[in-house]
Amino acid sequence: MGKRTILFFSILLLTGILFFPVKSFLTEETPEYFPSGGLAGEVRQAKQILEQLPDSLNPEDIRLCFKGEELACDKDTKVWYLPVDMEQPHWEKGTFSVFGGELQAAPLTDYTVLDKQTVVAEGEPIPFLIWKESACAQISVVFTGLPVVRIETDADLDIDTVFAGSVVFYENCGKDGWITSSVFEAHERGQTTRAFPKKGYRLNLISVTGTGVVKENPKPVFGMRNSDSWIFYAIYSDGTKVRDKFNIELWNAFGAADTPYEAHYGTHMEYAELVVNGEYRGLYGILEPIDCRQLKISDQEYLYKRTVGRELSTELLDTARPEEYLTVLGMEIKGKEACGNREDWQSFRRFVAITEAEDEEFAEDAAKLLNMDNAADIWLYLQMIYGEDNIYKNMFFAFKREAAGERLYLVPWDVDLTWGNVYTDQKEELYTVKAPERAGQYLSWPFMDRVLRLNAGGLQTVVKERYEVLREGVLSDGQMQELLDGCIRQVQDSGAFARDAQRWPDSHHDGDYEGLRDFMEERMNYLDKNMGNMDEWLQS
Repeated sequence: MGKRTILFFSILLLTGILFFPVKSFLTEETPEYFPSGGLAGEVRQAKQILEQLPDSLNPEDIRLCFKGEELACDKDTKVWYLPVDMEQPHWEKGTFSVFGGELQAAPLTDYTVLDKQTVVAEGEPIPFLIWKESACAQISVVFTGLPVVRIETDADLDIDTVFAGSVVFYENCGKDGWITSSVFEAHERGQTTRAFPKKGYRLNLISVTGTGVVKENPKPVFGMRNSDSWIFYAIYSDGTKVRDKFNIELWNAFGAADTPYEAHYGTHMEYAELVVNGEYRGLYGILEPIDCRQLKISDQEYLYKRTVGRELSTELLDTARPEEYLTVLGMEIKGKEACGNREDWQSFRRFVAITEAEDEEFAEDAAKLLNMDNAADIWLYLQMIYGEDNIYKNMFFAFKREAAGERLYLVPWDVDLTWGNVYTDQKEELYTVKAPERAGQYLSWPFMDRVLRLNAGGLQTVVKERYEVLREGVLSDGQMQELLDGCIRQVQDSGAFARDAQRWPDSHHDGDYEGLRDFMEERMNYLDKNMGNMDEWLQS
């Protein structure tokens, strides 16, 4: 039996589990939030029952619900997870129940009298009683400040790299429509990160018709775009857990929309906690994929991704077959059948040919090919974050057809090795070490350095003027610190950072935010000092 057939039968089985109707057995009340002490009566009743019944229920049989929706749980610790709005001090109102109607649920502590934000930040488990006439069991609920994702699959994710199943995305429980569900096909993703015990995934949401036809099932997740494909980023090696989120928000603030197109030339990322088959798997970043749909690449346009740092040359392009380009050149094509054909690679070949030209021809052709606003943004961005890992890989090349000819737009991806974190080939260091001295060093990017040195398309002026405007706005010290603080609050005040550290003790969890702030301050001062003498700076 092939993998596709196995996936199909797994999907059919899990579809029944996921979409079996779950209903609350008590009528929900208004208002939206509990008053302080609003659960005192339920707590008294639960404590009385606890004194009368033997604690002999099997927690494995419990499927705890809130507002009629089954929650994710970690079976070993008997902890269920409910996402709440951690910015809102009042407790969301709703009824806890147990799927099936034979069991009842009530809290053993009136959490409405507790400080909600402290309970969430400290990850304080709230005890609950589950009972029927002859027996009871004690479980716990953790109120998290982040969304939760629950995956059910027949696969063993410590072994299987391709799998299928059902997924539920839980937003904060006070929202209307706080649950999004689907079945999916998925595969493990990442390069060096595949060596880590905490894996990254790509989930493709699907639907299956009665006749067995599998279709895409796009859904908006956590306020992001309507998409059938989602990236689950494990955030394993970054000890702060905020670099990618912070950098994505920075790029979105000035680079992702700075194009002539009504499209987002970047991604969005939202944090979530993942539970798989009743096992807590920790903190993840859920990202939109950067693809032809995101960038509005038509059938006559081309999108390439530089995935691995390799030498680029027209000779290699011409002698290797397209199916070898990923291993030979570190390049892959998006939106085309398989690896595409040679014609599909002509746009990228023209770019490579420009890099091989003499200065005069290079400057002329680069000015025609590049969108100078995008070129200025991407150079400033990588220079600012010291994105060394994005010079030779982790970059998308989008070729758009415009009235004046084909234009190239560069879009960053995977920006964790930044702000003083750099790559090392030492696995015991999780391939990441700190290099604070980089804050005062120029980040060499041979292609863009040459464009700047030759001032192709007047890029030096575009860069200087752009930087002055940005430093007064989104890249001002105050706004950058505010953005960073927001990212830190999400991972720390939600309680997720501590839970992830407990679940993955061998990963990096130094929480070195002061080191990150120091690097950022020194880096921006370095850029301020050198931006005025570009020629001298480029020669240094």
